[in-house]
Amino acid sequence: MKAGILFGERDIRVGSVPDPEVGPGEVLIKTGYAGLCGTDLHIYRGEFKQRVQYPAVQGHEFGGIIEEIGPGVTGLRRGDPVAVDPIVSCHSCSACLGGRINACRTLKLLGIDLRGGFAEYVAAPASHVFPLPENVPLAHVPMVEVYGLGHHILSRGLVQSGETVVILGAGKLGLSVLDVLCHGASPALAIAVDVDPFRLGIASRLGAEHTLLVQDVDPVERVLEITKGDGADCVIECVGHWHSVPGRESPLGQAVRMVKCGGRIVTAGLGEEPASVHFKSLVIKEAQIIASRVSLGEFPRAIRLLGKGLLHPELLITDQLPMREVAHAFERLDAEDPKMIKMVLDVQAA
Repeated sequence: MKAGILFGERDIRVGSVPDPEVGPGEVLIKTGYAGLCGTDLHIYRGEFKQRVQYPAVQGHEFGGIIEEIGPGVTGLRRGDPVAVDPIVSCHSCSACLGGRINACRTLKLLGIDLRGGFAEYVAAPASHVFPLPENVPLAHVPMVEVYGLGHHILSRGLVQSGETVVILGAGKLGLSVLDVLCHGASPALAIAVDVDPFRLGIASRLGAEHTLLVQDVDPVERVLEITKGDGADCVIECVGHWHSVPGRESPLGQAVRMVKCGGRIVTAGLGEEPASVHFKSLVIKEAQIIASRVSLGEFPRAIRLLGKGLLHPELLITDQLPMREVAHAFERLDAEDPKMIKMVLDVQAA
């Protein structure tokens, strides 16, 4: 079968790989669409060499149509459109036994550690496959994983209706969190912060009452002004890899200064840069810094909101290409065009 194969650093091409075998408890999925995310970019750039074995088939945000049902599988049918949760945990380490399978010591993901959705067919555990409502287009299926992350991040932040929430970073992840926040959690006030006007324009359309361009305004001062000095109930850091802006500290440093006394900070970005934090301020406020990793069973919630038409994947999916142009897709992703939010591949167009 055809697949987008990563042979090495910045070397991805369409080629042939063996068809997957469907074992007990698995289903064979004819992949429809797969998304490109920031992690895929880091893998493409060679930053995951200790984890990703070449040649690799990426794609952890994907879904498609069930083609074959493996032995022992019930509740799924051939022809069902589905989304795939890519997380594969060991279920035996202390984190898994404590119910935190997303923090598994040996966590693996389809599309990172195992063959993923940049292939015409994928064998996946039936337990990780979720049927889609009829009104959800298959082209939107890559967003299920990202919206699942959004649900998990908000859950980790204990966000309640009526709170003030600041999202630092209006990229793929930050906008997905904002979409879920504004249409699933009903905050009193949503504030988006970024360095790009285009992305902040999308944030405004998604429901952010305030959008702050870092170059033009000090986000900390403005958040304190908006909240009459109290600060935000929850600050969510979705920047990851950040670029220094003159006169501004790191996103996490800003978060500590703008969070209210007793508030929460959720960090979900996967940046490599060290971030300075004024811990005296954190201690005086008795605020919390909480990490959030992937998702923990939130796929059904994301699918439910999509099925009800409450989320806006059409605003986030800005680019779609056939998989035969996978090399071009990654070149564009690598260029970091701020007007490209989410790129998806039509996998069957190989």
